[in-house]
Amino acid sequence: MDFNIYLIGDKNFFESEKKYLDVLNKCFDSGIKAFQLRQKDVGIREFIELGEKIKKIIDKYKDVKLFVNDRIDVASVLEAYGVHLNKNSIPIRAVKEKIKNIKVFYSSHSIEEIVMAQNEGADDVTFSPIFKTKNKDFEQGVDLLKKAVNSVEIPVFALGGINKHNIDKIRNAGAKYIAIQSGILKEDNIYDVVKFLSKNL
Repeated sequence: MDFNIYLIGDKNFFESEKKYLDVLNKCFDSGIKAFQLRQKDVGIREFIELGEKIKKIIDKYKDVKLFVNDRIDVASVLEAYGVHLNKNSIPIRAVKEKIKNIKVFYSSHSIEEIVMAQNEGADDVTFSPIFKTKNKDFEQGVDLLKKAVNSVEIPVFALGGINKHNIDKIRNAGAKYIAIQSGILKEDNIYDVVKFLSKNL
């Protein structure tokens, strides 16, 4: 695994698409190596067009990996490194059998789901929400995160409410990987935050 921070992006965090793309550029400049294109409120054409703009930014860096949320077709069009699936997506095994070399992330919310994902061939999983967020009023907590990390051999990325103020709790739970959104995207000094998070995992 050559990245330990998995950035998830949604342009709705920002007042304009230009601001969103500018912030992503700063993220990649700061050392982010993996990014998930996630935009659930747009049609397929607009989703691809947004992905193409981000791909132009990513292509300036040799080591940034692009993942696409849920849409296998968009991932193929964008020649993405991987796709991020969930329980309502195409089954993991079907994707791995039909598309050569594609990497699969899987969204899990229980240890049973994590084990299933590994058995089906997922390369990585996110486990969420670790902490409460604006959209999630419950949390898995760090004790369950510790059990989750020890339940499988594939990387488990802690997700949900993670930021520079609680990264020590993630590390103390034995987690080496995080998936993050606002904890980076909404920070004023992205470079310092990325370096701090990387150092403290």
